[in-house]
Amino acid sequence: MMYGSAHSSIIGFISTEWINLSKDNSILDGAPSSIIGEVDQTKRIADLLLCKGNKPLIVVEVESGVSKYSKKIKSILDYFKNTKDFDGLQWGLMVMSNVYYSASEKDEKDENYVHCKHNWEEIKKKVKEEEDSAIALVSIEKSKAQLNDSTLGCLRERNDYYPWDIVNIDYWIHSGNHDVDVEGNLWNKYK
Repeated sequence: MMYGSAHSSIIGFISTEWINLSKDNSILDGAPSSIIGEVDQTKRIADLLLCKGNKPLIVVEVESGVSKYSKKIKSILDYFKNTKDFDGLQWGLMVMSNVYYSASEKDEKDENYVHCKHNWEEIKKKVKEEEDSAIALVSIEKSKAQLNDSTLGCLRERNDYYPWDIVNIDYWIHSGNHDVDVEGNLWNKYK
């Protein structure tokens, strides 16, 4: 089980699995900006670019904050629009690893989490609006853990985003041709 935002761990997992699939696979960690010459290119850099042979194949964004999900979808779409620099790009992947809260939000976090829950339907709708953009979403749902007085329990209590357990992982795949979207469950703690 991963505790915390798990951003780096998820990127590492995706990278390792991609490299292990084929000797022809490579990764650009911190993908080059989708918009060349922009003053602040860092706002246009995806987490990963998964490549096959000499071409990019999949642009990947991993995000913890619900408020940033729309921005990350736009980032993926910007890569699709730049066909000159990213010739061969076929898919976008966004892993939504959930919200974690700062100390100032501590009293409201349970209510906020239930209310936000990834904006899952809103994000799907935004993706469906784009023609010819094949994007897969992975939603990692968390719930507040019942921690005990163990060493790990005490350590998890020290940071606002450690006391959350992963309870569900869903996926949704939009093929880009508006035919049929595929969705399902990858894992559930209670099944």
